[in-house]
Amino acid sequence: MNMFDEARAIRGTMELCHLTQKDMARQLGVSQSYVANKLRLLNFSEALQEKIAKSGISERHARAILRLTDEAMQDRILSAVTDRALTVRECEALVSLEVEARAPEIIGRAVAGERIDTFRRTLSGCIDTLRSFGVGVTERQSYYGEKLYITLCIENP
Repeated sequence: MNMFDEARAIRGTMELCHLTQKDMARQLGVSQSYVANKLRLLNFSEALQEKIAKSGISERHARAILRLTDEAMQDRILSAVTDRALTVRECEALVSLEVEARAPEIIGRAVAGERIDTFRRTLSGCIDTLRSFGVGVTERQSYYGEKLYITLCIENP
């Protein structure tokens, strides 16, 4: 029985007996975090579960790889871990490098989103100001793909 079979058995028992993780842990004589960690393994796709089971890596290796949210990246790191016979510590370091490499991209998108929201609030305030002066302004927002288009029509006074 591999780590995924154990996780499926735990999940199945919990569902069948309507047990919480805490109850299941008590029944097994283990900690709740043990049960939670086992169940987390089921977040891998079926295809990756099979590859991991065949690869022979440890559960700690698998949990380290699980930090990555992209399946293609998980698969690539799994290949690197098995090809190079990396230790758990080396696997965790490799995963950390991947996570940190994507951090600027993720943070950059969040900052850009905040700046766009600020721009939209500022633009809305300008439109309100123009209207308070009696200037006719109509605004239309539309999305095309991932782009937002804002069209303003200002009446010629």
